Amino acid sequence: MLKKVYKDLFDLAGTSGNEKNVRGYMKADMEKYPNYKIETDRLGSIFAVKKAKDPKAPIVMVAGHMDEVGLIVVGITSLGMLKVEPQGGLNGEVFISQVLNVYTKNGVIKGVIGAIPPHLKKEQGTAFSDLVLDIGATSKEEALSFGVSLGDMVLYDNPFCYTKNPNRLISKSIDNRYGCGLALEAMRAFHDIELPYTLIIGATVQEEVGLRGAETSVNYFKPDVFLVLDASPVNDALDKDALGGLGKGFLLRMYDPKNIMHQGLMAFFTKLSKKHNIKMQHFVSMGGTDAAVALDLNEGVLATTIGLPARYIHSTAAMMDLRDLDEARKMLYTVLKTLSPKLIQELKESNS
Repeated sequence: MLKKVYKDLFDLAGTSGNEKNVRGYMKADMEKYPNYKIETDRLGSIFAVKKAKDPKAPIVMVAGHMDEVGLIVVGITSLGMLKVEPQGGLNGEVFISQVLNVYTKNGVIKGVIGAIPPHLKKEQGTAFSDLVLDIGATSKEEALSFGVSLGDMVLYDNPFCYTKNPNRLISKSIDNRYGCGLALEAMRAFHDIELPYTLIIGATVQEEVGLRGAETSVNYFKPDVFLVLDASPVNDALDKDALGGLGKGFLLRMYDPKNIMHQGLMAFFTKLSKKHNIKMQHFVSMGGTDAAVALDLNEGVLATTIGLPARYIHSTAAMMDLRDLDEARKMLYTVLKTLSPKLIQELKESNS
């Protein structure tokens, strides 16, 4: 059964730049644990910080990201239709005929996405410029009277449910409330454990639109090690030979276009997972995570991703397997219990 913290986070609405609901939830949880000091940067990323006794101790940072992909209102037509654009990597086809929520200053209102009928289109494929969000208004003036404003967040209801297979569930925002939930779990688990390094644990903002929060946060905290918790897309439902699949363990992202995994760090993760019987899958992705931006900041940071396999992310609903979450949790906790100043220094030198 999925822990309550994840379901709570999945249900919250929060696109890039509109993460306040998620940040508020995380802050309320962090405030229950007095061994941590809560710190934020100017973009809105939030972290619980537990300093080591040694002021010269290394810094280990663990981060999910709060934002989910979604839409933003960019126009209102004379007929009262809303024009929208994506925040994050999304395809227009995903939204045709979908009932959506517009988060206005007066509250949430419903609408449905309409599109040019296929037999009237000049080209196949659906661009966001082809879509209109119909909120039932008869004019621009009426749409404005509903409280709609340019810049409003647009999302979908959470279809959260378990499949017939009780290990698998469907939800919106698995990418990346998984990372937020696991960060909070780890914060609680290590609250009373004295560590030989400073632990910084929380979540960033605006990952889906350019890894922005990670850049400001890493510049602010200057970690020696940066462990990213993020969901990653797997295609095992369609390709039996695909790298990564549900129910086979966490993903060790050894390559994406912005981050070739540090060889010493890869050897450390591989050895540790084998020693502790933690299921791990080597993984390659064409998309990036917050680890990519940390990699080349501050003279270089040991940065990698503990990934959760997920099908169909960057759409209105995705699927995950609870057993993979268990393995990701085991790996994170094992890494945090194993790291030491000496080991961190050895890892830094292992690629030179």
